[in-house]
Amino acid sequence: MNMNLRSYARVAQGFLTRKVPVYAHYGITHRCNLTCKMCGIWRYGNRKEELELPQIQQMAERMRRLGVVQLSIGGGEPFACEYLEEAAKCFADQGLNTRVLTNGVGVSEARLRKCVDYGVTSFSISLDSLYPARFDYICEKEGSWDEAVRSMTTIGQLVKGTKGLPSINCVVSNLNLEELPSMVEFAAEIGFHISFLPIELLADPKDGVRNWEGRFVRYRPEMGVNVADSPEVVQDRIDRAYEKLLSMKKAGWPILNSTPYLEASRMYLKTGRFPAEGCDAGRLYFSVSPNGQFAICHRTLHQHKHFLDDDFEEYFHSAAYERKRLLEAGSCEGCMRACWIDNSFMFRTIEGFFEASTMALKQRVTDPAPWDEARKWAKYDQVEIVPNVAK
Repeated sequence: MNMNLRSYARVAQGFLTRKVPVYAHYGITHRCNLTCKMCGIWRYGNRKEELELPQIQQMAERMRRLGVVQLSIGGGEPFACEYLEEAAKCFADQGLNTRVLTNGVGVSEARLRKCVDYGVTSFSISLDSLYPARFDYICEKEGSWDEAVRSMTTIGQLVKGTKGLPSINCVVSNLNLEELPSMVEFAAEIGFHISFLPIELLADPKDGVRNWEGRFVRYRPEMGVNVADSPEVVQDRIDRAYEKLLSMKKAGWPILNSTPYLEASRMYLKTGRFPAEGCDAGRLYFSVSPNGQFAICHRTLHQHKHFLDDDFEEYFHSAAYERKRLLEAGSCEGCMRACWIDNSFMFRTIEGFFEASTMALKQRVTDPAPWDEARKWAKYDQVEIVPNVAK
């Protein structure tokens, strides 16, 4: 993360008060070129609802005035937006540490290079397995593994020598519990960090029409870590995976998640319970949808002013907004979204804040692996794509 003095001051203020928006997520589009099994956001992609560049420029200027330090551009697939590079430049030019969250599939080197030329040197790419067949099964597109990893190696070369922080986003599910330590080793080999997110799925196929968040996740029981199937076996798998991750984190391996978040993730996968510490949605972080609608997080209904309304900044700092925010956050059942919950851990706990600060200050000297070296990590031995947890 390329931090300047203003950024450090805002982060320190966030730690002391938890009342400043340090992080924001902008879903530039809901369109996507993949239909991943656990995700349903692609069903709501609509180009007509997306903002144009002049509006995005206004958004970037407003985020700077609000004090946002870190801005992540996600989707859908952000590269489905034809002017993503120019949009990212709007935020980078305002001094925001800008990250693009992409699946890396079908993304040309020219577009990645253009992002870097515009000042965007931090990228997160999704990868959930070192078995190409398993990852292609998750993405529902043959060749996804090869394309995602090729994009990673391209990014590694493009940001070499910069202060950029490329990373892998890995969704933890029944399919890949045994692979997590190897995923960390792979990330280190190609010069990336890695972040782990416990999978969230619909408990019932009809839940998607009953709640807002349910529109964006799917019913995929084969991916769920279901303790009821075989409690002792499944809990042992979870414990072994996360004990190893926690050990690697302590040893200095490039794991982005805080230790408190990893512990909470293990508990969630074992019990289904979300962290009880609360979250800081709408204060430390917020979300903006493709049409510019503001929300305190992805889970809540859109019931606030539009981010580009003339009086939005006045509203954001008002007592009326804080009352509505408290009601929303207080009534939420919780989640494990790393961009929300891990940020809260980083600002609510000394351990989390220390780990995040150390990572931001640490000089990153990496020699990223080229494609021909990275591809050697692909596993083609015969394994079940969906492990049988009863074994």
